[in-house]
Amino acid sequence: MRISPVLLPTPYGDGGGFSVESFDFHTLGYDACSVTQLDEFRVNGVPFGPHPHAGFCAVTYVMTDSQSGLRSRDSLGNDISVGPGGIIWTHAGRGLIHHELPAHPGMQMHGLQFFVKLRSEHKLGAPRVFSLDGDAVPVWGNADGSRVRVVAGTFEHISSPLHPVEPFRFFDAAFTKTLTLPVPEDHCGLLYLISGEVDLSIDDHAPVMMASQQAVTLDGGGLLKVTAKGWAHLLYLSSSRIDEPQVIAGPFMMNNSQQIEDAIRRYRNGEMGIL
Repeated sequence: MRISPVLLPTPYGDGGGFSVESFDFHTLGYDACSVTQLDEFRVNGVPFGPHPHAGFCAVTYVMTDSQSGLRSRDSLGNDISVGPGGIIWTHAGRGLIHHELPAHPGMQMHGLQFFVKLRSEHKLGAPRVFSLDGDAVPVWGNADGSRVRVVAGTFEHISSPLHPVEPFRFFDAAFTKTLTLPVPEDHCGLLYLISGEVDLSIDDHAPVMMASQQAVTLDGGGLLKVTAKGWAHLLYLSSSRIDEPQVIAGPFMMNNSQQIEDAIRRYRNGEMGIL
């Protein structure tokens, strides 16, 4: 397994050109296997109006310390709300329009959004939306008070009821001492440390130190040991490798430029629905 640092979080500025009441948005931009972008944000008001997506998944997770939950409306007719600890996984496929905003106006929402690639056979499939409320996320714990919220995938024989089209692991871990993460050989992904300090070790290699709000990518399998210096809060995201060309144009992610043009045409012709 290779461990590589990625860019530190940097301010996203004015919210990407969208009008916001209050916006604190930090972005990690990279291509970590299937995860192409991760944003940790705190927002009041409505950050983004209705907008389209096609060819990938837009995933929003509400952090457990968030004051507000998340509401998501889309052109499929869904109107879904989840509380702190909940997740909404928008599998855009051929395309849809959605609108995400705090469920409780005037209260701050602390969340995480990341984009997940789709394989070519799934890019043009029917759009779908998956969700779990915070209370539905299973939690592993031990005697020292450490806990892992198993948002997607399986950890220590505990499996999430969330089943995206592409197999995925997403763990939200608050722990002390050492957390052991078995990473499959065909997986790669991302570790993002929200708070604390940790050492990462694999086999006999020298440990790699991570500080608060730093991230590393993981490439290849192995037994990853994460040792906290005190308490740490860590997010782990991984999936099997997708070795396909990706062309990104605004809210669309396809395998080639012709598919991008087709997605733009579908959007302009109203084939992604109306919201």
